[in-house]
Amino acid sequence: MFIELGNQKLAAETFLLPICAPSAVGKLMAVLSKSKILAYLQCPKRLWLEVHQPELRADSSATTASFAAGHAVGDVARQIYDPDGNGIFLDIKALGLKGLIAATQTALAERKVIFEAGFQADGTLSLADILIPADDGTDSWRMVEVKSSTTVKGYHVNDLAIQTAIATQAGIHLTEVAVAHVDNTWTYPGNGEYAGLLKEVHQTATVKDLSGEVSQWLKDAHLEPIRK
Repeated sequence: MFIELGNQKLAAETFLLPICAPSAVGKLMAVLSKSKILAYLQCPKRLWLEVHQPELRADSSATTASFAAGHAVGDVARQIYDPDGNGIFLDIKALGLKGLIAATQTALAERKVIFEAGFQADGTLSLADILIPADDGTDSWRMVEVKSSTTVKGYHVNDLAIQTAIATQAGIHLTEVAVAHVDNTWTYPGNGEYAGLLKEVHQTATVKDLSGEVSQWLKDAHLEPIRK
């Protein structure tokens, strides 16, 4: 549930929409998912191939296992962050892109915990794993990105920084952002009780420090060198 769009292997039209005319130095690419921006940071050629020749992608057994683990942890996260079942889960597969964006706006007005809210800004699409209404009497939110690893890795923070930038540009006021990862010291007590499985690591200050870099990442990723 909390694997980035590209890792869900959704149809290309789900995350690629035509935008913008060519510029003098290159051509602007289609709207990119957050995972495509992360692919660019890892290797610009990887982004080009994922966009233009996605049929060449071949996931290893380890990657496939990682996808499955992410889905499992995502399901558990919904139990942990919404124990009463009053939250709102937005399924892009059922809603479609336009439906997801519209449903997100409706859900925001309800001030409930939202899972996989969709935001589009600056030519980038992203899904927030968890949005939690702030309890300060304002329209602010806490955002949590859920990872199936047992530590916070550098690319998790980059992921969160991109997510924060897109949500903020889409008009969301975030008071706090965090990565929640699996606590490997936790012991399952049984009876479907998973409280304590996830450990939040707050990243608000770090993400703020990355804001300038994120802006450049988005610009660079969307500017595709001219290729013949």
